[in-house]
Amino acid sequence: MYTMLNNQESSKYDLYLPGKLVAALHYKLESEESEIMLIYCEAIDTEEAAHHCTELMRRVLDDVKSRRLKLTITCPIARKFIALGKRATHPQK
Repeated sequence: MYTMLNNQESSKYDLYLPGKLVAALHYKLESEESEIMLIYCEAIDTEEAAHHCTELMRRVLDDVKSRRLKLTITCPIARKFIALGKRATHPQK
């Protein structure tokens, strides 16, 4: 079971499986503008890197939405996740 923590001191979201850090997503928060920039995602546990990063992205986007933050993305993994999600919800005809 995954657990995500917002490590505000390090400006990153950390994703854990019991007892170990498996992925992290670094960000920059501009509190005056209520904006967050997703900078880069890294898989610590490389065996299931794609799965860990996908789960982390899903949770981060839920958090960003619930906090009503403006979103800017520079992370290639985050951009790919968003693009794949849009294609899944709006299939091309």
